[in-house]
Amino acid sequence: MKINVQTANQHSIWNTKIAYGLPLSVYLPLLLLVLFAVFTGKLPNNMVGATAFLFLVAGGLVYIGDHLPIWKDWLGGGLILALVAGGLISYFGLIPQAAYDTIVGFYYKPTNMLVWCIAALIAGSILIMPRTYLIKALPLYIPAVFGGLLCSSLFAYLGGSISGYGGIKAILTIVIPIEGGGLGAGAIPMSEIYANATGLAIEQVFSMLIPAVVLGNIVAVLIASVLNKLGELQPALSGNGVLIPEDRWMPREGIKQPQLELSNQSIIQGWIVAASLLVVGYILQDFIPIHYYALMIIVTTLIKVGNLLPEQVEQSAGHFYKFMASGFYGPLLLGIGLYHFKLDILVQTITPIYLLLAFLVVAGAALGAAIVGKLFKLFPIEAALTGGLCMANMGGSGDIAVLAGAKRMELMPFAQVSSRIGGAIMLLLAQLAISIWAPYLLH
Repeated sequence: MKINVQTANQHSIWNTKIAYGLPLSVYLPLLLLVLFAVFTGKLPNNMVGATAFLFLVAGGLVYIGDHLPIWKDWLGGGLILALVAGGLISYFGLIPQAAYDTIVGFYYKPTNMLVWCIAALIAGSILIMPRTYLIKALPLYIPAVFGGLLCSSLFAYLGGSISGYGGIKAILTIVIPIEGGGLGAGAIPMSEIYANATGLAIEQVFSMLIPAVVLGNIVAVLIASVLNKLGELQPALSGNGVLIPEDRWMPREGIKQPQLELSNQSIIQGWIVAASLLVVGYILQDFIPIHYYALMIIVTTLIKVGNLLPEQVEQSAGHFYKFMASGFYGPLLLGIGLYHFKLDILVQTITPIYLLLAFLVVAGAALGAAIVGKLFKLFPIEAALTGGLCMANMGGSGDIAVLAGAKRMELMPFAQVSSRIGGAIMLLLAQLAISIWAPYLLH
């Protein structure tokens, strides 16, 4: 009996494509090489070392997570496994501090790969969005945000009152920080507001608020993964990444699809456009007290609505966005896990009642946004994700984690409206709430 050696080689486990098309026979030696550098202190202290670790480790984690039973269907797949693994690596100190500093320095500060990726997502997803869809979706979307906030507050008040935690206290210490836009734009300024109103030390207030922010982010990611599966089981509830049904925005003559050749040069064009629009957001932030992401969204939306860019340039921004999506999401989620996934805080502070209240807040945000979104004829799952869960996560990094879990990254512009503009509104509500209910924080 003859054995076809070539066919046997093709089906060998060593030819299994693990990360970015790399076969296991190539991937595994590269991974071992980088891990050797990490644990011997030889990892270059620059973006070369950081990207080598992030891409190779995340690539393997994404492959595993996308093939694990249950996890791949209900818990977000490989991207969320990369997020969780990053948190575990950080919590247990599994890599040397020098390597950790190098990797985080590229992902967050000073290099800030996170900002770069979000800029690509915002610019690309808005500029390739059909103009009529953008114009009709945004006004209908805003009520869903307030529906989520109202429902989460109601759930927290009832849950806090019944459990003995305190209804008003639950709103002050769980609802407001969870819905407040993350750490830098949320919990930190909120701590100052609360401290000024109560006389407590900022550090003491921050320790009250930070567990809610972290736990809310984790619950939001888990619920997003479940919503993705629900959309597969109940297709009528989902727009598969589109917020409103086509018959409500699609012109009768349809949308003319651009017949443009996308090339490596178009990636560079899109990169330039995304970076430049982010710079505009940074500049305007000095004059308008809104986060630069929100300002970037506003400027990019005005450019799209006003038809101010050639179609080729718009499509190039979309090409850059798709390029980022094809390779950077896994490394980005691993970086988010390493830096933002604070498992130590959860271990120290979680009680069954606190966990229940945080779940009620996040679930209430999703449910309220879905119900109001449905009333405004939006797809309930997309409304729940953007108007609810993206209000209940940790800002930019949380938006990416939630949308990755739901496999709907194209919703980023709406997610950022929730995180940034919604977060700014929450600061105003926090000021009003603590001025009325300060005694409840002291007892």
